[in-house]
Amino acid sequence: MSEPRSYEFSTEDPDLAYEMICSRYTDSTIRVSGHREQFRLRVRGTDTDLFTLERMRQTVAFHTSTSPSGALFVARANEGRCEVATPERAVRFGAGETVLIDPERPLEVLLDDVDYDVVRLDLAATAQLAADASGLDAADVRFRLSRPVSDGRARHWRAVTEHVRREVLGNDEIAASPLARAEAFRLLATALIHTFPNTALEALEDPAHPGPGVGEPAVVRRAIEYIEGHAGEPIDVADIAAAAGIGPRGLQHAFRRHRDTTPRDQLRTTRLDRAHRDLQDGDPGHGDTVSGIAHRWGFTHLGRFTAAYRDRFGVAPSETLRR
Repeated sequence: MSEPRSYEFSTEDPDLAYEMICSRYTDSTIRVSGHREQFRLRVRGTDTDLFTLERMRQTVAFHTSTSPSGALFVARANEGRCEVATPERAVRFGAGETVLIDPERPLEVLLDDVDYDVVRLDLAATAQLAADASGLDAADVRFRLSRPVSDGRARHWRAVTEHVRREVLGNDEIAASPLARAEAFRLLATALIHTFPNTALEALEDPAHPGPGVGEPAVVRRAIEYIEGHAGEPIDVADIAAAAGIGPRGLQHAFRRHRDTTPRDQLRTTRLDRAHRDLQDGDPGHGDTVSGIAHRWGFTHLGRFTAAYRDRFGVAPSETLRR
């Protein structure tokens, strides 16, 4: 897995802009409206093997006709006006709005004096992740030109992309880790699957759909996976529900029915288990303390942590640490 690569491109020449767009994205034809001497294009971003985050700023109206990209692009406008159309539908969006671009159809795109953020995800890898979650074959996972399914999920998408931008790609040590980049891709792909209409999301939210296997529904499994992967982060039930592709009330009901617990209690139990592991591995001689480990896993009240720990493991946390 290659190292991430940061890049920056700036030009006042529409012809150079055309060459860059064709080389980085897909074959296109370009038409510039207005005075060519007023044209400016600036692109800054970071590439990894499975995803790219970049920001583009472009003056004047810029129209492109493109062949299918074969990748998933999510664009969020900060300024200006954008229009994207496939042969079947068209979407207009402006500042603060987010759109998923169809990866498998030709596009007509108009960008009029815009500043926008773009996230690119590998289509095959994202489709496989969606297939694993939904039980569909990867070949049956389809994405289309669309807006987010709800404002709540749009906010979740923005939060995930900002986390990856700042905490992963913005930290050289973390960005250099293949494991961290793989996890960042999984976060982005999972958020995309649950934010924009697609066949996998339809299957996940269909009560009659059995999902990958039998018994526990896919939304519960996805929630458990999210909890396991983010127990050390300040997540709540809304975050878990968004990652699972269901509303908070629906998730509560699913956990009650299939696990006889709640998502919040599941998160608490997972954090207790992680604290237990750290206590087992801890060394008081090297400064490890019960309170420090408890705080690490979000338990701010030491007395309640001790009681909960004793209920689950039959001993006080201090006894585990001393062993």
